[in-house]
Amino acid sequence: MFACFFTPLLLYTQKETKEKWAVSVSPGIVPLPGKPLSLQPGVEFYFGPRFSLLNEISLQTEKNKDLDSTALNKKYFKYKAEIRFYVTRGEDAIKPYFGLQFTTAKRKFDVDRADRYYETFQDDSAYTYDKASINSPVQTGTLQLGLTSRVFKNFYFDIAIGYGVRLVHTEYTSLVNLQKIRNVGFFNIKPVSSYRYAGKLTRSQFNFGFRVLYRL
Repeated sequence: MFACFFTPLLLYTQKETKEKWAVSVSPGIVPLPGKPLSLQPGVEFYFGPRFSLLNEISLQTEKNKDLDSTALNKKYFKYKAEIRFYVTRGEDAIKPYFGLQFTTAKRKFDVDRADRYYETFQDDSAYTYDKASINSPVQTGTLQLGLTSRVFKNFYFDIAIGYGVRLVHTEYTSLVNLQKIRNVGFFNIKPVSSYRYAGKLTRSQFNFGFRVLYRL
């Protein structure tokens, strides 16, 4: 649906200017236990003086095992697509833009020590276990506000913020010694991490990122 809606518009704007493209790279944080770092290479296609499409992937760069064995066998991969509308035309040194961004991410890991998880709509109970495998994919959709600034010849610095919605669907499998417990007192304080809630979960999404681009 995304491609069908925007493709005619992008083909029309392409008549006004020669197509260009850029390569980019940025750092990131992987939403897994231990918060490992990620490397995010990308490619931006310019379909006209004001419209472009950014494609980016996120790759985990650190080890798959925490020192305390909280999470093992971490697997993470994210794809991002963002359609951008630049406020100014041409080759201005500073170009603000608006964007519509979609991401989809696969994340899996194993837990090899006693821990607990919660069901999305249960407030008074939780589940404990000794071992488990967790599959928790994430999709997001956000509106972006950003700015690109030329720093040297064809090198640009890109910074952006965004706000929208995040959809998470978490499944716990291969559970060992699963027990249901009352979630009262101190233990009634719910964790922040979305992968600790089994089932579907909808939350707000806030983005902040920066990248270095080289336009060709």
